[in-house]
Amino acid sequence: MISSFITTVVCGSVDDGKSTIIGRLLVESGSVPLDHVEQARKIRRTGSLIPTGEIDYSLLTDGLESEREQGITIDVAFRQMETPTGKRINFADSPGHEQYTRNMVVAASGADISLLIVDATRGPRPQTIRHATVCSLMGVKNLIVAINKIDLVNYSEDVFNKLVSQVSAFTSGLTFSSIQFIPVSGLAGDNISEISPNTSWYSGKTLIDAFSSPQDVSTSSSEIFRLPIQNILRTDSSRSYAGKVSSGSLNVESTVRVIPSGITARVIEITGTKIANVAQVGESVSVTLDTDVDISRGDMIVLDSDQLAVASRVYTADLIWLQDVPWQLGKSYLLKCGPLDVPCSITDIKYVRDMDTQSQIRKSQLDINDVARVEITLARAVLLDRYSEVRETGGLILCDRLTHETVAAGMVVAAQRRESEVQKHSFAVDRSARESLAGHKACVIWFTGLPSSGKSSIADALETRLFNMAYRGFVIDGDSVRSGLSSDLGFTAADRTENVRRVGHVAELLIDAGIIAIVALVSPIKKDRDAVRELFGSSDFYEIFVDTPFEVCLARDSKGLYARNVPNMTGQNQEYERPTNPELVINGSFDIDHNVEQVIQLIIERQKNS
Repeated sequence: MISSFITTVVCGSVDDGKSTIIGRLLVESGSVPLDHVEQARKIRRTGSLIPTGEIDYSLLTDGLESEREQGITIDVAFRQMETPTGKRINFADSPGHEQYTRNMVVAASGADISLLIVDATRGPRPQTIRHATVCSLMGVKNLIVAINKIDLVNYSEDVFNKLVSQVSAFTSGLTFSSIQFIPVSGLAGDNISEISPNTSWYSGKTLIDAFSSPQDVSTSSSEIFRLPIQNILRTDSSRSYAGKVSSGSLNVESTVRVIPSGITARVIEITGTKIANVAQVGESVSVTLDTDVDISRGDMIVLDSDQLAVASRVYTADLIWLQDVPWQLGKSYLLKCGPLDVPCSITDIKYVRDMDTQSQIRKSQLDINDVARVEITLARAVLLDRYSEVRETGGLILCDRLTHETVAAGMVVAAQRRESEVQKHSFAVDRSARESLAGHKACVIWFTGLPSSGKSSIADALETRLFNMAYRGFVIDGDSVRSGLSSDLGFTAADRTENVRRVGHVAELLIDAGIIAIVALVSPIKKDRDAVRELFGSSDFYEIFVDTPFEVCLARDSKGLYARNVPNMTGQNQEYERPTNPELVINGSFDIDHNVEQVIQLIIERQKNS
C-alpha cells in the first residue's frame, strides 16, 4: 500500500545548503505563510551575503536563535509540503555538524526518503558519507541526491557526472533500493520546481517531481504481527493487555503466544479498533484472552503460528555511539525498545565501519559517532526483530543506568542465539556427585591485591597444602590467563573488566567440577569483583585481600614493572579499589605458611557451616 504522507530526512555536511533547499521547496510549493516569507526578506543572520529584500530561504527552517547566530542547523526542524500530485512531504532537516549526529539519527528514524545534499564546489565530505550510511542503517530505502550549488561551477555537466560517480562509489555498498541524482541550485532555484535552461544536458526530474513520483513506501513494515505490551488493565472480573500494534493485524478468535514465556491463549475480545474485532498496525488496543496469563510490561504478543518469534538473550546489532565518553567493556546499560526496558551489556565489537573507505576495522572501544556492529547480551530473554523486517521492534537505544543519558542508537541485525537453543544440559554426574567423590566442597578462593603483593606465591602454597590434604585445587593466576585465554586483552580498565569476567566464568566451571578454584588476580576494580561474586552463592566465593604495603610490593617487583612505570600500572597510574567487606584480609609481607594457614582455617570453617 502506497502512503500519501512521506517522511523525508534531509542530510549532508554543514553549509551544503540543506536549509536553503527546503526553504525553496516550501516557498515554491506554497507551503509557507506569506508573513513568514516577508520575515525571511527582512531578517539577516550574521555574515549573510544575501541582499535585504531577497528571501533567505534557510531562515524558514532554522528555528533556534542559536542556529541563526551560528549559521548552522543544530536541532531537527520539521516542515511540511504538499506536492502537485497531492502527496504530503514531512521534511526533517537534520544537523550537518558531526557533534550533532545523534540529532540526525532521530531525524532518520522512521524516514521513507533520504534527501542527501552535496555541495558541487566541494564534493562529498566525511559527514556526507556518514549521513548516507546512517540513513541506510536506519532502513531508509529511497535516496535522492541533490548536487547543490551547480550554478557555482558554471552548470558543468562534467562536474555533475564526476560527483555522481563519487557518491555512487560509497553508496554501492549500502542498502538503498533506489537512487536519483539531480543538479540543483537552492539559491537560484534551478531544477527545484521547474527544469532549468541552464542544465540543458540534464534530462531527469525536478526535485519536487522526484518526491511526487511513486515511491516504495508502505504504511506497514511487515505483515508479521507484533503487540508489545505497555500496560495490564485489571477489573474485578477480567484482565486485558494494552499496547500499540507495531506491525501486522490480529483478529478475535486468533491463537496467540506470549514471548518470552511461550504460553498460548485465544483472543476473545479486542477494544480500541476502527474495525470491529480487528487490531491493525498503528492502533492502540487492549486484548482480552480466554485465560489469565502472567504478562509483564515489555512482553510481546505474537501469533502462535509464527515459529520464528523466539526470545533470545544475545543479539547482533548495528550501533551508532552517541556519547562523548567511550564505551567501556563490562559496563551495564539499559536497552529500550518501545515499552521494553532491560539491563544489557555490549560483549563484543565485531567491527567498526570506516566512513572514508566503508571498510571494516577492529577496535577495542567505541568513540563518539562510531558506527559499529556489536554483540549485545541482555539480562533476560526478550523478543527483538530484525530492523529490516519490523522497525518498531527492531530499533533500540542504550541508556546509562545511572544518568539515563542515551549513549547509543541501534538496529537489530539478528538474534545470535535463541534461548531455546542455549540451555544448560542436566548431566547425570553433577557438582554434588563430584564433591562426594572428592570428599570436600568446591569453592572459589579469590586473591586480590597490588602487583607483587604475594598473591601467586600464596596461591601456589595453598594448592600444595590442599593437595597434601587430599583436596582438589587448581590455581588460576594473571600471567597464565594472559598467555592464553586473555592474550587479546591489554591493561586498560575495560580490558581488565573483561579479563575478570572471563576468569570468573572459568572459576564457575572449576567448582562445577568439584574443584577448589584458587584465583590470583590483581582485579583492581571493585564492581568487577562484585560481578564475579554474583555468579556464586554466598558459601562458594571467598574474597581474600592481600593487603601488602606498597613499599614491600615496590621492593619485590620481580618483573620491574614499577621501576619502568609501565602504562596502566595498578598502584602507580591506575587506582586500586580496596575491598570493603572481604572474607579475609592478610598481609603478603608475612610468612607464607602463616597466611596459608589462615586461608585453610577459613575454608574449613565455612564448609562446616554450609
